[in-house]
Amino acid sequence: MSEGEGLNPQEQLYRLLAGKWVTAAISAAAEIGLADELAAGPRSLVDLASALGCDAEALQRLLRVLGGEGLIDLDRDGRFELTAVGQELRQGQLREVARFVGLPFMWAPWSSLGPVLSSNSSAFEAAMGAPLFEYLDSHPKAAQIYHQAVDAFTRREARALAEIFDFSSIQSIVDVGGGLGSLLAEVGKSWPNLERCVLFDRQQVIEQAKANSAARELGARMEFVAGDFLHEIPVEADVFVVKHVLHNWQDDDAIAILKNCVRHLRPGGYVLIVEGILLPGLQRDRTALLDLEMFVLCGRGRERTKPEFRTLLRDAGLSLRSTHDLAGTTRLLVATPR
Repeated sequence: MSEGEGLNPQEQLYRLLAGKWVTAAISAAAEIGLADELAAGPRSLVDLASALGCDAEALQRLLRVLGGEGLIDLDRDGRFELTAVGQELRQGQLREVARFVGLPFMWAPWSSLGPVLSSNSSAFEAAMGAPLFEYLDSHPKAAQIYHQAVDAFTRREARALAEIFDFSSIQSIVDVGGGLGSLLAEVGKSWPNLERCVLFDRQQVIEQAKANSAARELGARMEFVAGDFLHEIPVEADVFVVKHVLHNWQDDDAIAILKNCVRHLRPGGYVLIVEGILLPGLQRDRTALLDLEMFVLCGRGRERTKPEFRTLLRDAGLSLRSTHDLAGTTRLLVATPR
């Protein structure tokens, strides 16, 4: 029986509305480091509360919800322990993502979703007073949390990319808008023939990336270049990776980014695009949720269907050669110049 089956319509709607409380509870657990504290084994309520610096009664109220959602369980002695799902809330897994989604600067814009539906503008800007990336530039702590969250799922997708795509004949690669450089670090470790791994992003991000230990592991093979990918990407390479970048932009800007990749692509090279693909119809679709998030965060940013991607690539002078599942979360689109 699927979740919600057998409930009347009102009960089903209540269950959906409760998603707000569940998300907040999971994010709070990530904020206090609950999963990391339980990683070594079961703990009693009093012991756990003491270790986390929490009030025991307040913590118990949180734990009830997390247990009901399958993140924690009780052992035979009544102590709290992590389930397989709860293990994913540990540092280095998805803790950074869970923490990120519950913070005020990411939570508040959703309260502006209703009003901006009539204007097709950014709910983030309406709530926070500036577009997303301008806000991050002027709020370093928020930017750090943002990039750590992006980095958390980047590592998994990067490992999948290194397995799926054959880099054996590739010598140089550019990650466009590559954040902290974790994708290049993972791919570079798997393919030592990659002599030049270039991270291209805004200056503020590049400064953070230079301090990222994973990126530094590549040593002299790793290069950092700052700039604006809407105007120019002044690096030649065999492969350009554009991962979760195009969904931040409307079509004209997305085409401009791709054209800037094509302009500096070496003969026989590839543009590798990592994005979700919207499914047709009205079905439960994680990419559709991400599409709404792009509207909230970036206004005209959006996910796209496969036909829309083909049009986007055509207008940028590219042809879609193949698509591949990537870590069960997104798709890899392999494109070459027309």
